[in-house]
Amino acid sequence: MLALAMDKSAVKNFMGKMVREEILDAFEVRTVEISAATHISIEANPPTTWGELRPMIFEILKLSAKPKHMKIVFSRANAETLHTNAAALFLNLVYENDELTFTTASSQKEFALDKSIDIAWDDWIRGFFKDFPISDRL
Repeated sequence: MLALAMDKSAVKNFMGKMVREEILDAFEVRTVEISAATHISIEANPPTTWGELRPMIFEILKLSAKPKHMKIVFSRANAETLHTNAAALFLNLVYENDELTFTTASSQKEFALDKSIDIAWDDWIRGFFKDFPISDRL
């Protein structure tokens, strides 16, 4: 599991790109929670991509006050293409107090003691964020 924090100076830029551009569109979305003046919770029962939800989320954010808290659980479609034993690969985004953090998680098809799925997923995520200022969070 990897825990990353985005540099505060880059949060606004990343959040803008996240809701206006296609940078996360290939990810599937499991849940979205947005707390501003109201609390909105979305659970994606069938596989739904961020690209499908992004226009709706953009409108919600545009019409509401600045979020106090936002959490999005993303997953990688076709996890087995990264590792044959991967059942699911998750990227959790949490925005709170003008800070943006990401954590990774994985689940296995068959129990194994080795951490090769986590290593492969964490390496892939670091590569994905290579153009954004992020650092490990202890």
